[in-house]
Amino acid sequence: MLRHESGALARPRQATARLTTRYACCILASDDPLRTEALPRTACQIEFPSPSEVRIAETTVAEPAASQLLVEATRTLISAGTEQNLLEGDHRAAGLSEAPDALRPGYSWVGRVVEAGNDVDGFAAGDRIVASLQHVSTALVPPTDRPMTRLEIPQLLPDAVSDDAATFVSLADVALHAVRRAQPSIGDAVAVFGVGVVGQLIVQFARMAGAHPIVAVDLDDRRLELAIASGATHVVNAGRDDAVAAIQEVSYGNGARAVFMATRTPLVLPDCIRAADNGGVIAVTGSAPGAVGIELQVDLLRRELTIFGTYQAFYPHEPYHKFQWPRPRNREYVIELMARGELRVDHLISHRVPYTGAAEMYALIEQGPSGWLAIVLDWTDAS
Repeated sequence: MLRHESGALARPRQATARLTTRYACCILASDDPLRTEALPRTACQIEFPSPSEVRIAETTVAEPAASQLLVEATRTLISAGTEQNLLEGDHRAAGLSEAPDALRPGYSWVGRVVEAGNDVDGFAAGDRIVASLQHVSTALVPPTDRPMTRLEIPQLLPDAVSDDAATFVSLADVALHAVRRAQPSIGDAVAVFGVGVVGQLIVQFARMAGAHPIVAVDLDDRRLELAIASGATHVVNAGRDDAVAAIQEVSYGNGARAVFMATRTPLVLPDCIRAADNGGVIAVTGSAPGAVGIELQVDLLRRELTIFGTYQAFYPHEPYHKFQWPRPRNREYVIELMARGELRVDHLISHRVPYTGAAEMYALIEQGPSGWLAIVLDWTDAS
């Protein structure tokens, strides 16, 4: 097995963490108005009270105000990179300056409107929506009585987009933003290091942009097989072959014009730099904690490379003349692509389980990347 100086795509570690689950009785919104009035509305929510501990807690949901929607989940998608950071106790991964009593993961939520406040336009009870909510069965949008910003407004789903597919909208937005920033063009060589869910979606968007070749790099053969189905022209198992040499070979010896680091393993970055063409770009898209050393003079300065992170939290919510693709507009476009059948995600789903099985799924994620890819939680099934 070929060794890499960078230790690229580090091997899966054995899980030693303790995961426990505490189930609480969840009373979901009822179609019976007498039951709704008689009982307080409660919801189930996934929490991480301590590192490597998972529980399903009970929370109370207030009556919706005039400016709010009451919504009920059908599916959520685990965002493995970010949520594994949270599971390990990294509150900064949630954008928090201090650690709370429990971290609440999730942002890929699909469900339906139960009730719309009088001041909310464009939504009615029964509408299917996608929203940036945590792994929670019932919630208010927005969470406090304030006008919704464009980012907080849920987006309606057409019949052509299933609930399962819609759970990918948030991560597809992440991948699309990365590809927009890297700007691969027709005939540009692209390399994607790490083909988890975001990496698979980057492959698809790079293909739409006209990039060729598109080289997917990973340690897991199954994920590489799926990358070919997503549109990769070449795949490299970095545990067996020299990924940098393979990328250079298929790009006429020059390297990739755009390299995407879509893994949470920081030691991959030096390989990403070496795989880039002179004047190329490296987009750090995976939620990689920690630090890594790089060669500043030889690799970065002399080759005039550009390294940047892709993160949308500080972007405006409305388009303007120099920036036409904020997050809400990206997500609208992703939904359109799914409805037209041009963005495919069904082949990426490895597990679809009741939300009560969340602890087992997080334990699987902690064991390493083999044996799973996209994990969808079903909130209509509490078995």
